[in-house]
Amino acid sequence: MHYSDTYQLIKKLKNKELANDLKQSLKDLEKSVNNPNFVSFLKKKQQEADTRDVFALRRDYDQQQFDKVIAGIQTILEHIDEAKKTNTADRDALNKMKAILLDIKQTASEQKQKETGSQFYTESEFYSLAKRYATHYLPFCQSSDPFKGSDFGGYCWGHTHHYGRLVSQGLLNDLSEASNKKLYRDFKQNWTVVDILFRRIGWYFKVSLEEQIRQAIWNALKDLDDQSTFNFNFLVDKWGFHSTSLRMVGDGIEYYENNYGVVKFPTREAAVNFLASYLLAQAEGCEGKIAFITVYKLPYTNQPDQDLFQDLPLAKLEKATPSLDDKVEHSQQLTAAIEALKSYIKPLRQQGAMKGRIKANELAFLCEELKSFPAEQVKARVEGILATKEHSLMLNRGSGFYLFKTGFKSHSTTETLLRDIVEAAEKTDHVLQLPSSSL
Repeated sequence: MHYSDTYQLIKKLKNKELANDLKQSLKDLEKSVNNPNFVSFLKKKQQEADTRDVFALRRDYDQQQFDKVIAGIQTILEHIDEAKKTNTADRDALNKMKAILLDIKQTASEQKQKETGSQFYTESEFYSLAKRYATHYLPFCQSSDPFKGSDFGGYCWGHTHHYGRLVSQGLLNDLSEASNKKLYRDFKQNWTVVDILFRRIGWYFKVSLEEQIRQAIWNALKDLDDQSTFNFNFLVDKWGFHSTSLRMVGDGIEYYENNYGVVKFPTREAAVNFLASYLLAQAEGCEGKIAFITVYKLPYTNQPDQDLFQDLPLAKLEKATPSLDDKVEHSQQLTAAIEALKSYIKPLRQQGAMKGRIKANELAFLCEELKSFPAEQVKARVEGILATKEHSLMLNRGSGFYLFKTGFKSHSTTETLLRDIVEAAEKTDHVLQLPSSSL
């Protein structure tokens, strides 16, 4: 049962003037609930110098939405009761409309009471992981939908498509927990033959272990360019199926999890680390396992310049900055090896190719990271990348001719530069471990 079910009943009304009046009232309520949208609400609070955190503001906004729905439906119910007195022929349809609206109103009232102590507004596992791997976060939760009915079990597939549509229309700031007719219809439709045959990126069935999950995510991300929005789905065997979204923002990644919110990652590696940890946490939370992961390309064009977090400093996740006392000094050879890798960033960007841009972005963050690590940590970090063949830095390892020419090693420039860093770090580490000569 959903708020939009009332529109089907309106079509059955014989009194067309009454039908138009009720339809307009229903639409006006939907518009009112989403005005302002959550992003505009936050920006206004920033201008007012409101010092509360994003969770407290999210709670306030959700409570306002519930209040609007409860009051708005009550007004519509009074209109229906009055109309029943003089519209005998429409009484059956009006009674059915009333039953739906009473259910929506009651569900909203009950959800409003639950929201007060909801864990969604506190430190969740999702938020903890976001603070570790992401740069920005905004909370959204489909359970706070004020238009859902008492039989609500989640509209995740609909929310995933709604997100993709808003992105393609340049309207991502209108992202809302409040579902509408189109979102609800997409949820009920679920997978289509077109999705399965033409939009599939990958199905991954051996994903119960962390390494397998990471490989599956890396493999899927190979096909994520700046024009695509992905439908990223997973099944936890003791919980159920869930649908979420991924897209590029600039050269980074944005992830929409309709149970928790939107997060932005500076690199693909950060996104993989987050997603692998999050999926494992979801499975462990219900003592289950990830049964499979499926990825589809949504039928909407991404707009990578559209940034939900623009002008929203309260959505930024603060990171600890290294102390000057913790400054690390590297050997001349290791410093030169890291600088050589850094110098490769500019040519990659100048190529203009998508995969080059992606590599350049990953390398820029990696080089800064390596500069802050001691030699042994540098070695371990880079060896981890080299051991992950699905890593975005390990793609495009050379042509068939280059494979033959290099004795079937087929190292790309990136891989060669990374191996040079490992070699330099090894030599530095060995020097540091030499025992001092006794006098």
